[in-house]
Amino acid sequence: MKKNQVKAVFAATLALSMLFLTACGSNSTGSSSANAASASGSAVSSGDDPATIIWGNYGSSAMPQYSADQDAAAYIQENSNITVDYQADGVLGGEADMMQQVMDGTIQCVTVSTSSFNTYTDLFEAFQLPFLIGDYETEYKVLTSDEAKAIFDQVGEELGLKVVGIGENGMRLFANNVRPITSVADLKGLKLRIATSNMLEEVMGNLGANPVSVPYSEVYLALQNNVVDGEEINMTSIYAMNHYEVLKYISEIGLYPFPTLLVMNLDFWNGLSADQQEAILTGMDQGAQNLFNQYLPEYEDKATEACKEGGVQINVIEGDARQEFVNIATKTWDEYRAKDQKIGDLIDMVQSLK
Repeated sequence: MKKNQVKAVFAATLALSMLFLTACGSNSTGSSSANAASASGSAVSSGDDPATIIWGNYGSSAMPQYSADQDAAAYIQENSNITVDYQADGVLGGEADMMQQVMDGTIQCVTVSTSSFNTYTDLFEAFQLPFLIGDYETEYKVLTSDEAKAIFDQVGEELGLKVVGIGENGMRLFANNVRPITSVADLKGLKLRIATSNMLEEVMGNLGANPVSVPYSEVYLALQNNVVDGEEINMTSIYAMNHYEVLKYISEIGLYPFPTLLVMNLDFWNGLSADQQEAILTGMDQGAQNLFNQYLPEYEDKATEACKEGGVQINVIEGDARQEFVNIATKTWDEYRAKDQKIGDLIDMVQSLK
């Protein structure tokens, strides 16, 4: 789906649907420290008592998700007696560190990618099965579906968390320095940096690529020094991390989304009043709408323009050519379908949308 169509669809779809999820604020009222987090983190508010949310995000403040988080935090602070202390850029640690902190209750909220849950559960990998969800319109419907909520609730109960909001870092694509990718055959033998995922490693191997693990912060140098031929990545990261300076070809295919979830400590959430919870719900709903309808499309437009100006060639893989990739990936879909009925239900729901 073209970007202008995505914007039009979301303007209508998002205006009609209210996120069933919730979230926590942004807009820091002051810098936090480990001592501050420790002092206030596990406190549970009572009734309409004032509350403080320390909210961490490993992601860059240059990314669209940051703007959405800021909108949510501003609404929460303006419409409740909740103070939000928002810290992006990994100030409170990496995603794994912050996941542990929110489970321990030393911080109240974190914006974290679904892939960061892979240590604890296979369920969230359903949202990133390659070639299953290939556009933002479908993704939004999936993340706000009953099938997704069933997964969120189960994982949340097991880990002592409350999934309170959704976001997105950008649809993944292929980028490399050898040739444009137009078919499965073009991937053969390419050393591709992939996000850490056994599932993704399996799919990329089945497609004929040689998946390579490289820390995210080191990918630029790996591309520059030919340690890898390319990467599976999103346009937002190519722009934010300046990868377009060391890439020749980008092939858009709707590989898989890179969703973020906003999660809170469950005990803290349960201690909030209904009015406070509603303020968080509404604020995060607004943030998500702004992200999908405005911030993400606008940022990707800027990223695409920067890539073109930098001499990167961009092509789109669609129709029968994309279906060739899908046919190979379905083997992995079936493997994950067998892991849990909820994954199977989600896959069936996505396919029904098509």
